[in-house]
Amino acid sequence: MSLFAGIINRYGHSLPDSVCSSLARSLSRNPIDEVISFRCGSAYFAKIDIGAFGAPGFVEDEHGALSLLTGEPLLSVNSAQDSNRQEELRILHDQVLLNSCDAFKGADGTFCFVNYRPQSNTLTLVADKVGVRPLYFWIDDEVVVFASTLRVLEECPLVPKKMDLRAVTEMVALDAPLGDRTPYAGVRLLKAGEIVEITQETISTRSYWRWDQIEMSNDPEPVRLQTIHAAFQTAVARRIKGDKATAAYLSGGLDSRLCVAALIHDDVKVHSFNFARPGTQDCLFGNDFAEKIGSIHQSVPKQSGDSVPDYSLLMAAALKDSNPDQEHPQLVWSGEGGSVLLGLVHLNESIIASMRAGNVDRAIQEFLEREQTQIPAKLFRPHVLDNTSDLIKQGLREELGALTATDAGRNFYLFLMLNDQRRKLTMHFENLDLHRLEFQLPFFDGAFLEAVIATPLDWCLRHKLYVKWLSLFPPVVTTVPWQAYPGHEPCPLPIPDHLAYQWDEHHQANESVARKRRVVRNASEVLRSAHFPDQILNKKNLRLATWIHSTGWRDYQYAIEAAETYYKYAKNCGGNFSLSLS
Repeated sequence: MSLFAGIINRYGHSLPDSVCSSLARSLSRNPIDEVISFRCGSAYFAKIDIGAFGAPGFVEDEHGALSLLTGEPLLSVNSAQDSNRQEELRILHDQVLLNSCDAFKGADGTFCFVNYRPQSNTLTLVADKVGVRPLYFWIDDEVVVFASTLRVLEECPLVPKKMDLRAVTEMVALDAPLGDRTPYAGVRLLKAGEIVEITQETISTRSYWRWDQIEMSNDPEPVRLQTIHAAFQTAVARRIKGDKATAAYLSGGLDSRLCVAALIHDDVKVHSFNFARPGTQDCLFGNDFAEKIGSIHQSVPKQSGDSVPDYSLLMAAALKDSNPDQEHPQLVWSGEGGSVLLGLVHLNESIIASMRAGNVDRAIQEFLEREQTQIPAKLFRPHVLDNTSDLIKQGLREELGALTATDAGRNFYLFLMLNDQRRKLTMHFENLDLHRLEFQLPFFDGAFLEAVIATPLDWCLRHKLYVKWLSLFPPVVTTVPWQAYPGHEPCPLPIPDHLAYQWDEHHQANESVARKRRVVRNASEVLRSAHFPDQILNKKNLRLATWIHSTGWRDYQYAIEAAETYYKYAKNCGGNFSLSLS
């Protein structure tokens, strides 16, 4: 199964046909999809399956209890050869009926799971260990609505629409809401490793997995490297499942390179794709490595000024044009997560030292400065959102305060993993009905992450351990230069001077010029709209910022894009908003 949604009346009352039909229609925007629905008294479920995994992700037992699954659990009870998604779903189904979460503790994949027991009218929602695969829900005294995409709840007439101003401000500052917040007040996203059980009278939550309880290993560094490498190789092997050919992203960095190298080492024919701009390190290094390692490669340049395009749609289009021969043509390998989870991008020695010294506020301040977090305070109407920087700091403080790792520095790492990283693929899953691709994500494998988190944090800083790890891969991995992060371990191979570097100021300036026209055009559309959120934003200040940006006197892209974000959700909510500080 790829996408699902459902509605439960907690008191056993019947559901209106119109509400059920609306939910089914909103599940997919693709006319070729067939929505399969199930209805039993006070409950309604709808699902679609693009067929990527080759199994339906649905089970119903003889008592009418049913379970729905997206993604792959990859239970530890199964080996790489005999892992079977449908069998794993049945194991999880039976465990929930026994009120046990033991099997979930051994689930190393990315997935979300729903179980419904009609006899007791009990609904159980479960997220994977990192919460990569989203599962949203809204609940009131009588009804529960859940879905694996947020847009289904956006369109559901039962769910009241009120913009959560705090969550949207976190999106502007940090690219995603923190914790379980969403842009809509009352709509929750399951946390990593969370189980939510809903009955007529109760709503209970518990965690089946805590990353901050993993103990640090005393093994020497060479042993830790071998342990991490073995876990990564196993993560790749478990996802291959005997496939002889597959597709993968291949940029000029290391994360996708190691995925491709591991696949080819396991005798898998790889169709690799690079979407970087010509004349960049990202483009040339990816293309050169493909030639060296022998993948079937295609380079598809992204548009100038589009620094973060929809890579899922780009890949879907490239696969359609190339039509590669593979067993699971809708499964694509991605190196998402590697540079943050093992290379420790976003962290440095000072942030970790502040955390260990108990100075959380100083660590937060340095992090926000390091990330150049900007909230355009003059964009707001007076008193709508006072002290915006304090609002963001409060959110970070709350998230960090919920983590209790023995090494306090590790808590900031876990904050990034459970907030920044787990939300990176939100739009990929939101648009799954359009691009129709599922990702294989070995860097998010539970056992691999457990091996990484058991390794001393300081060894991993600035890609130090990551670069040492390369020696355990076939020598071809280090025969071509790679694009390194600023301030991290440099690539020891010579870099041609004529290649543009992704983080170079000159390259960024050129990209900014290419983006200017698009940014100004979008701002003009917001300013002209009848749905402009006058109760939140100052139109005069936004108009002035747009004009100054168009002249090139100052770069106000961050303010204009912030206005677009507030406008989007204010429009969806008819101008209704709330600010909750709890």
